[in-house]
Amino acid sequence: MRILWIVNTIFSYPASKIGQEKCCFGGWLNGLANMLKDNNDIKLAIATVYNGVDIKKFDDGKVIYYLIPGAPALKYNSNLEKYWKIVNEEFKPDLVHIHGTEFAHGLAFIKACPSVKTVTSIQGLTSAIAKVYYAGLHTSEILKNVTFRDIIKHDTIFQQKRKFTQRGKNEIELIKKSDAIIGRTTWDYANTKAINPEESYFVGNETLRTGVYGKEWNLENIERHSIFTSQASYPIKGLHYLLQAIYLLKQNYPDVKLYIAGDNIIDTSTFTRKIKINGYAIIIKKLIKEYKLEEQVVFTGILSEEKMIEQYLKSNVFVLPSVIENSSNSLGEAMLLGMPCVATNTGGTMDILEHKKEGFLYPYTEPAMCADYISRYFEDDKLCIEYGRQARKKALSRHNAENNANQIIKIYNEIIKK
Repeated sequence: MRILWIVNTIFSYPASKIGQEKCCFGGWLNGLANMLKDNNDIKLAIATVYNGVDIKKFDDGKVIYYLIPGAPALKYNSNLEKYWKIVNEEFKPDLVHIHGTEFAHGLAFIKACPSVKTVTSIQGLTSAIAKVYYAGLHTSEILKNVTFRDIIKHDTIFQQKRKFTQRGKNEIELIKKSDAIIGRTTWDYANTKAINPEESYFVGNETLRTGVYGKEWNLENIERHSIFTSQASYPIKGLHYLLQAIYLLKQNYPDVKLYIAGDNIIDTSTFTRKIKINGYAIIIKKLIKEYKLEEQVVFTGILSEEKMIEQYLKSNVFVLPSVIENSSNSLGEAMLLGMPCVATNTGGTMDILEHKKEGFLYPYTEPAMCADYISRYFEDDKLCIEYGRQARKKALSRHNAENNANQIIKIYNEIIKK
């Protein structure tokens, strides 16, 4: 069978052909693609949009890659339709698998080629994110921290929410027009069924980045009282709540450290950094100063896969403080490595991590509970080991690459035969 993937990131092979750096996101797609491309019954093509002027096609001998002109956009881009018709006529897919609803280029394919069968994988849901985008921040607080950069780019937190709302409208249309949905949590099932009650829904777990398989967290190799979180660049990731928890922890653990993966959003050391800082970063910068956490908070910079895994393994606890999540791959990776985990009980997280067996869950508005659960790990090595062991056991099953590939192939066959 001929399967066309539509994705949001450029894979490393076509990226190298156009002189673009390898993307550090979307590692779970690489994991699944590696399993499918060696299957003799499948011919796989992977397509995405890029900042270019014409269609580009590359073939590494196992996978065909298409790059379509037109960067990921918030608004629907009807120009994409003519390019999708070209790709469809050339590759002639039996099924198109759209990975993620965040952008509208998958919707453009469905409109351009309505007779081709499609299945859409749910990652996050922008329509749900839009409803909670302020993440507990008061409108007055958002307003007084608007920056020059926000005004010039029309990208205040208020405007970001409106953009998510617009993306949510495209997402809803995509879910309504797609032939089937692949999800993995009670939350994404309920939300997609609310949009399209008649749509076929399949459970398909994700395969994570290859580097996390075969490695395991070890208490002997950690930095004591260190905490790792993987994203913090915008409100729904909940860093403003996590900082309150760090402040509470500091009272009993003055050496506590919070490592945050990604760019240092609060850096104003140069003129360029000063004019590029956004409103949310200003809020974070003020909280760090108010709570006197300058020595506790460390932005790691953007991490390669290897460095990301290294940070997981040397941290005492992994925390997911998000206001909304479906099935966080960062949490999945931490569990697969056998880390002690604390996560917010929101969205689909309750299906990923079992409370007081594989880790701790808490309401995202309760930083005191977050701090308490982290301190329980700090005080009890046996608890760290036991919960980490249970988390790893579940994650090894849920993220088993061979099982997940077989399940996806089964789903593909079932949809094609309908």
